Amino acid sequence: MTLVPKAPLLPETLVASWARSQDHGLRPDEPVDGTAVAHAELTERLEANNRLLTFSRPMIEGLYSQIASPHSTVLLADRGGMILSAVGHTDFLDRASVVALRPGVEWTEASMGTNAIGTALQTAETVSVLGGEHYLERNRILACVATPILAPTGGMLGILDISSDARANVTHARALLRTTAELIEQRLIETADDGFLTLRFQAGINSLSTPLHALVVFDEAGVMLATSRLARALLNLPEGSVSGSCEDCFLTRWGDIVTHAARADDAPFPLRTFDGRTFVARASLRRRRPRNTTPPHASQAESPRRPSPPPIASARPSPVRPSPAAGNSRLGDMALGDARIAEIINLLHECAIAPTPLLVEGEMGTGKAYVIRAFHADHCASPDAPIVGVDCRGLAPGADGEDQVDIAWTQAANGILFLDEFDLLPVPLQARLFDANDGSRARIVGATRRPIVELEGAGHLDLRNFHANGGHILSMPPLRERGDFEALVRRFVSQAAPGRHIYIRPEALALLHRHAWPGNLRELRNQIALILALMGDEAEQLCPEDVPPELFEEDQLIGA
Repeated sequence: MTLVPKAPLLPETLVASWARSQDHGLRPDEPVDGTAVAHAELTERLEANNRLLTFSRPMIEGLYSQIASPHSTVLLADRGGMILSAVGHTDFLDRASVVALRPGVEWTEASMGTNAIGTALQTAETVSVLGGEHYLERNRILACVATPILAPTGGMLGILDISSDARANVTHARALLRTTAELIEQRLIETADDGFLTLRFQAGINSLSTPLHALVVFDEAGVMLATSRLARALLNLPEGSVSGSCEDCFLTRWGDIVTHAARADDAPFPLRTFDGRTFVARASLRRRRPRNTTPPHASQAESPRRPSPPPIASARPSPVRPSPAAGNSRLGDMALGDARIAEIINLLHECAIAPTPLLVEGEMGTGKAYVIRAFHADHCASPDAPIVGVDCRGLAPGADGEDQVDIAWTQAANGILFLDEFDLLPVPLQARLFDANDGSRARIVGATRRPIVELEGAGHLDLRNFHANGGHILSMPPLRERGDFEALVRRFVSQAAPGRHIYIRPEALALLHRHAWPGNLRELRNQIALILALMGDEAEQLCPEDVPPELFEEDQLIGA
């Protein structure tokens, strides 16, 4: 009896996948192997995908916060099918590891049979594989949906996947997953070093202000270097590669587009195509970014196995503002009426006098990194003071990890070294960082998701040197406890739809306030952007019916 199910038991895509799985010599009762690659090989894969990991992380965490399920995980795999990172609840990650759903394991069809990551990799399409649709019996505890992340210059960069308990309904996540992948692709284009001019266009002026819009990067001659998915769709370009020029696609002359970009006023202009369509566009000249921020004394040539950790916050110097006026203060912009935020702002103004260490505690998405960037912008020590961020989850184990921190500390001299997930550092290293009184060294700022008192009690933090050197603890309140919720909603609406005057109905505000917002500010901002995108460009009111009903499932409400 054949192992390949017949339609209509499975979608045609999965029937073909089961056939390929059988051709790979796999049996449905194949035992769990799931042997992760050697640490050195995983490190090489992570380094090879450094930009993808760096710029996808905020979007992946935002996606997970919107799913807001303790029975799910968001996975990022490379174009070889190897899982690079996983974001999810510890309990589900532990259960997923039983079937080797963890970083360092390859999930191609050849290794794992029909599965969302491997089949999306094979078909280059968004794929759902639910429960019994998995080829291997052991994987039928999962319900998964995956979509490709496409390279700005064509081809595939990796796979974004949501995996849940098989009893969960993940089909509604397809659109959200694809949107997140497109946002990652767009961010990779926007942050690339190459290119002369960026062209953004959409059907209407309001659509041009939404998070997703058509995006093309040109060189000096008007030849395309990178395109977003939406740009390829609107211009009927082939999906697999980037080719063509401005003259091939637009009736508007290349010289006129360059003139618009050179004005640097971001003013919209009509963009005409040969088939008679007219888009609204903005053009800007691109700024070249330095390709290597490693200090000369710690170059990769001297230490090839100890690269500098990727920054998670801007390292661009800020002007000197020891006592910013209220109208120019980034910290002051955060004061929207919440008493705890006001206390944090006042404390940070006081901390500007001396480079004492700081610890910031708060749930995911409460704005820990944002408040430190604002503090840096208002109170940097000198015009060249950098802010360098390190995600402690990505550090190599042992001495290599400590060397990575030391390199970052050198890069951040006279500025701020921001260490996310600080409690994951070895306790002796924490003590050494907090014991540094040299004014030329960077101010140490650590961030934790769990309460500091809890971490200290469990032995994950040693704060003796921290307190001895005048350290201060900032507690970022979760969104559900903040007193400025309505002001935040209005601000995010204004940011997501600049130039539009959208009235927010009180009933809609009340509905939004009922949601527990486990992803906090990041979830609220993303949800507002999604709501406005779905409302359309002509909408003038945000009404109760615009608020997604999934926000009011029983386990998503305050007090649930």
